[in-house]
Amino acid sequence: MKEQGLTCYIVFQTHWDREWYFPFEVFRHRLIQVIERVVDGLEKGELKQFVMDGQMAALEDYLEVCEEDAGERLKKRISEGRVIIGPWYILADEFLVSGESLIRNLEMGLKLAGKYGNPQMVGYLPDTFGHVSQMPQILQGFDIDNAILWRGIKPEKSEFFWEAPDGTRVFTIFLPEGYYQPILNEEDYKEKIQAFLDKVVPYASTSKVLLTNGGDHLMPKAGSMSEKIDELNSQLDPVFIERNYEEYLQAVRGEVNEELNTHMGEMRENDHCYILPNVLSARTYLKQQNQWMEDELTGYAEPLLALAGKHPKRYLDETWKLLLKNQPHDSICGCSVDEVHREMENRTMKLGQRMELLQNEALMALGAFDSSVSGSGLRKPFEDDGRFLVFNPHPYPYTGWVKGIVWLQEGSREHFALRSSAGEIYEPIILSKEKRRFFESPLDAFPEFREGIFYEVAFYAENLPGLSISEFTVVEGVNLVLQEEETASIENKHLTLTLEQDGTLTMIDKKANVAYKGLQQFYSSLDAGDEYNYSRPLKDIVSNAVLSENPSVKKAEGVQILNYKLELEIPAGLNAERNGPADQVLKTTLSVEVKLFKNMTRAEVTVKVENRAKDQRLRVKFPLSATIPYTYSDTSFDIVRREAKKMEVFDAPKQREVPVVVEPAYSFIRADDKRKGIVFFQRGLQEYQITSDGVGDVLELTLLRSVGWLSRDDLRSRGGGAGPMLETPDAQCLGSYEFTYAFGPFMPELSNMEIAREAREFRVPAKIFSGKLREDTGALIEIDNDTLQWSSIRPSDDGLLIRLWNPSEISQQMSFSSIRGIDQVTRVTLGGKQLSEIKGLKDSILPKRISTYRIQFTEGGGKG
Repeated sequence: MKEQGLTCYIVFQTHWDREWYFPFEVFRHRLIQVIERVVDGLEKGELKQFVMDGQMAALEDYLEVCEEDAGERLKKRISEGRVIIGPWYILADEFLVSGESLIRNLEMGLKLAGKYGNPQMVGYLPDTFGHVSQMPQILQGFDIDNAILWRGIKPEKSEFFWEAPDGTRVFTIFLPEGYYQPILNEEDYKEKIQAFLDKVVPYASTSKVLLTNGGDHLMPKAGSMSEKIDELNSQLDPVFIERNYEEYLQAVRGEVNEELNTHMGEMRENDHCYILPNVLSARTYLKQQNQWMEDELTGYAEPLLALAGKHPKRYLDETWKLLLKNQPHDSICGCSVDEVHREMENRTMKLGQRMELLQNEALMALGAFDSSVSGSGLRKPFEDDGRFLVFNPHPYPYTGWVKGIVWLQEGSREHFALRSSAGEIYEPIILSKEKRRFFESPLDAFPEFREGIFYEVAFYAENLPGLSISEFTVVEGVNLVLQEEETASIENKHLTLTLEQDGTLTMIDKKANVAYKGLQQFYSSLDAGDEYNYSRPLKDIVSNAVLSENPSVKKAEGVQILNYKLELEIPAGLNAERNGPADQVLKTTLSVEVKLFKNMTRAEVTVKVENRAKDQRLRVKFPLSATIPYTYSDTSFDIVRREAKKMEVFDAPKQREVPVVVEPAYSFIRADDKRKGIVFFQRGLQEYQITSDGVGDVLELTLLRSVGWLSRDDLRSRGGGAGPMLETPDAQCLGSYEFTYAFGPFMPELSNMEIAREAREFRVPAKIFSGKLREDTGALIEIDNDTLQWSSIRPSDDGLLIRLWNPSEISQQMSFSSIRGIDQVTRVTLGGKQLSEIKGLKDSILPKRISTYRIQFTEGGGKG
């Protein structure tokens, strides 16, 4: 007799990692076999429906290589609603990519799914290593009011509400036993399904439970799954029915009759299952490359195209796809076999080429240089940068340092100044210069080499209009050349930095009269972990970097630069037992450059590492001169307050991880006691930790984690494997690496919002381009509120789309203006649906809210 009311919804699915323990092409060949089995089973009535893992890239991968008739059979099943597709393009890691990338991922996935059928409107997040706080708002922005997930939380019940910081909520299903449940593939499936029910039923707040029958890269076993379900119904008490996720969600929501719990914000807990926290620092070079490409695409290419009124839709779509293919959780996390990550670097190489071409296409459309298409550009092929352009990508006036390369024909100018189009004269600092050949291949002329002097210049510009291009001319005058001095200190009106004999820095905050000692200490310790988790060996050894030669300081009006070299004597790796150091000792060298510009409260640092050692973790420490209860760091469309977890545990019980002590940061970290501390900006250094040295607390950043295994099952820090035990020699990160970041003292007068804006400008400063214009473009779009942050300015068919977000706890008023004149501003959803027209070019953005606007310009109009 059936148990009263209990129904088990069975969803047949596969979780498809495009690349992981096999490279992409190996998995794609396997995908052909999986889909052929699925389509065959659907056509024979052995299956009713099948879910393609909530992502569209796998479908594209299959259709590119399958036989034509096989592709048509699959598309037919999709159109019938029997193969379920969408909503994502790929299943990304949520903490290692930008919020804008998450939005484009969903936008791209839904757009593609709509070409083949109706996408499932499910916030499907089955295997992500934690979840960002604003995901409910992102999902609701595309009319998805639910989520299905596993990692990052241990709720009391399978059903709850998940609430973003702005108050947006989605109904959420938690998978107590995860998504990997190919139970009906097993011979003893009846016994195993009963054991499964025994585990999940206690979590259910309704009479319905979910079995996600499938797993990583798996197909339903040959034979009729429908017949197996019939057998279950004849022999076990619950009712078993085959459905899809949307049907399950609808049924559960219809029955919920009690007040559900609400989870607020992000999910990074690992009490229930692995969160694999140290993927934040595995293969940091991949994180650097990803952020570089995100900044080039959303920070420069798309805003330039918007300014030019150029909208190459398909090319932009394909560029976004190429970027997104580097962002799946097993890819960007650096936890795959070496072949996977080499292919990622090839994608980055292609993306770099596309970024340059897209930016040049926009400049060409603006007439910045000549082509056979328009013939209207002022800069002719092979001309030098006697006139050049500065692009401000921000939707507000930019004041700050402009740095970049200007190339001039040899012998044309030895000493020069810069003149703006308004006639202002700037004395540029020459940071470096180099004679080299320059190759140019115009569209309508023979390619040629030219020789010239490439000057790395820096100058301080004020009030460059928002989203604009300004022209500068090289004129007779004085440039500032760096002069070497015998000292170990650099300073400006805000800070003094002194290199000490132990290789650390002392920083004096002149305004607060506070000294910070022991800063920027580089150290290495052993790491017996894998690509997922750091693990301290039983016999650890810590090595601090020491000075290897005398420092050098170069100064000019406006900038002072400190250069020094350090050495680390460290074990060559782990011993054979992996419990302590090998006998051999090697030297890792670090070359450090610290720049301190006039008017800046942050020192900019470049560190070049020549790593020769394996099985180590290389970190840099910043003592805070304070004891702090929490930190702040940024994530997708949010600034999150994080508890400073200073108690670290090194041994985990079976099938558990040690408590998480590392935290994610997309571009900045604030660590202070509201009076003193450190603010840190970075690219690609997304793992940090607060420790205590007995005197005070310390901010630590991970530069490299050198490990040689995808996964191991003998770690102290994790009680079991997280994947196949495969060697990954490239993950040892031997060779040359370069890191850039900035740091300075916390200043109580600076809000989190101002810090976030500074961090954005550090990552996306005003940029120098070759070219000429008849006149400066003026501000295409400006907003008048410094608190608001922006994530996207992109071209549209009838103007541009701009996405802003409010990081503060109160509503923010703002208005738009433009040199072209604004005809209409319409607020739209993240998915592009029209909400309302805003009146008087003014709007209010609620706390923690993401707002997107479609702006149409008046033809030839003046300031809006």
